[in-house]
Amino acid sequence: MKTYITILLCVCSIYSYGQGSISVKLHSIKGYESYGDFAAKAINKLEETINSDKFKQFVKDGKFTKTNGMSNDEILKTIIKAHELQGEGGKDNVIDLRLRTITLETDGKKWMKNCQLDSWAGTIGIDGSGDGIAAICPQRLMFWSEKNDLGSLAGHYMHEYMHILGFSHHGLYKSKSAVYKIGYLVRDLINGKI
Repeated sequence: MKTYITILLCVCSIYSYGQGSISVKLHSIKGYESYGDFAAKAINKLEETINSDKFKQFVKDGKFTKTNGMSNDEILKTIIKAHELQGEGGKDNVIDLRLRTITLETDGKKWMKNCQLDSWAGTIGIDGSGDGIAAICPQRLMFWSEKNDLGSLAGHYMHEYMHILGFSHHGLYKSKSAVYKIGYLVRDLINGKI
């Protein structure tokens, strides 16, 4: 009888977060040129991190703004369910990534200027809201690659993915939003800062 209860408790705890583990699948990547391997390593780290108990606990205990009215448990379940609201989507429980770099031809002079590492805007990328394709400034990709900063790239992917799940950070105090704080959480867990 004790064995049956233990197994039942384990099964319930797995399903309480929505089917247990989550995977990350790269569907497309454009403009990364020699940085494809670096991106693949960051994606592997992202998958490992979001499946960790530490990540789940930090999300459950976090203080966020711009939550779409969700509790922390609901935010975590939304991440794990990985049902994209923007773009082509894919299979649930799979983070479906489509990546590109910001270019002059696609995005224009304003975005290229904002991508400069010393720009006032501090732009890192453009969210995938709408088309589901997360764009990154090529300068930032090169900078992180040179430092082998997998955490920052994985955190960027998580930040943009939160947009694809329907979260935003418009208005004041955007750094306190679920989008920013969960991106920072991924970065800091990978880089060993927490």
